[in-house]
Amino acid sequence: MLKIIRFVLFILFVFLLVGLIYYVQQKEEMEQQANIGMEEMDLVQRYEDSLNRTPKVEEPRNFSEFYTKMEDFEAKVETQANHIVFRVSKSNQIIYEKEFVGLTCQQILSSDLNGNMQPEFWLLLKKGKNNQIYAFEYHKGHLKAFQFPTLKGRQNFGYVGNDSLHVDKSYIVRSFDFKNDPYSDFSEGIRACYYSFGVDQSFVLNKTLDLEHIQQ
Repeated sequence: MLKIIRFVLFILFVFLLVGLIYYVQQKEEMEQQANIGMEEMDLVQRYEDSLNRTPKVEEPRNFSEFYTKMEDFEAKVETQANHIVFRVSKSNQIIYEKEFVGLTCQQILSSDLNGNMQPEFWLLLKKGKNNQIYAFEYHKGHLKAFQFPTLKGRQNFGYVGNDSLHVDKSYIVRSFDFKNDPYSDFSEGIRACYYSFGVDQSFVLNKTLDLEHIQQ
């Protein structure tokens, strides 16, 4: 009789332990889903804000000029006739100047994503319906240009433009509209590609989020 009671108690203990483990796993999954949901809502809010008002790092002084500042560095883009001029100054001394013919400026951002204490500058330019991203980093008294990743494979499915750039913690994020992507959960929406930028000027695509447009 005592053996039967011990066996029953052992079985009850096993079921209790299994139930506790299952409860903890379910709670962790719910917390992860909640965190992802808050992150996506925050991204949609930032994306909508970028369409409705000027980002803090981008300060248009007039209709033909875009401007950003980081410590003693200043960068601006000016429209002149059929081209734009990109200039970077350090302590009010021009250290870099470049002309872009046939392009218009959409955004200019500054950052230090790789933490090397040297500023980076990001230009979102447009020619017709095509968007182009130019990236630069200050190094030893000079500004060095480097190649921003192009959209490839899964990222590019359903791309319809309306690009926007923003900095999120240690990421440079390229957001754009997509439509009729057979592999997405949404028929149309916003796609955000998060890139990290290394000290060797290399990029790593860390994640891609597809978000549904919020109807106003």
